[in-house]
Amino acid sequence: MAEDSAMPPRTAPMGPHEWVPVPDPTVLTTQALYREVSSLRELIELRIEDLSGLLDEKFLRNEQQFALVERQRVEQKKDTKDAVDAALTAQKEAAKEQTVASDRAIAKSEAAITKQLEQQRETFSDAQDETRRTIDEMKTRIGDLDKRITSNTAAGVGQRQGGLDARTVGFSMLMAVLGIAGLLYGILKP
Repeated sequence: MAEDSAMPPRTAPMGPHEWVPVPDPTVLTTQALYREVSSLRELIELRIEDLSGLLDEKFLRNEQQFALVERQRVEQKKDTKDAVDAALTAQKEAAKEQTVASDRAIAKSEAAITKQLEQQRETFSDAQDETRRTIDEMKTRIGDLDKRITSNTAAGVGQRQGGLDARTVGFSMLMAVLGIAGLLYGILKP
């Protein structure tokens, strides 16, 4: 037991009924707890920093992707606008060319119609002149026949021969009218 006395007692009296072990485990436990909490705090802070770095990196990548998408959208919008503007300009040019072509076609058509009307006027004028000449010739013939009939009647030629002359005059007049009608039909025929 002498060896036991050389060793410090494991418990120290605290009060009448309490004994506290030496060294006091409460202090050692508290120190160990502080040390573990401190190392845990460092570990958590390192993890938070790592996660923060990863999040920052992801946010940066997301921002870059958003910027890329926005840039592509703006470029596509510009390209679409340029394409629409080019199409509108081309349409305007095509409309101008169509208008010019239409104006030329109208002018050409008007010239052709004017020429055709002039030719018809000349043809009609020639037909009128021919009709006048024919009518004048008929008048002359009728006048000559009338003179003959009158002279025959005055000379006392028989009725029978006079009646024959009247038929000849009537037949000549009928033929003259039919000739004029045929001529006018031939001229005015489309």
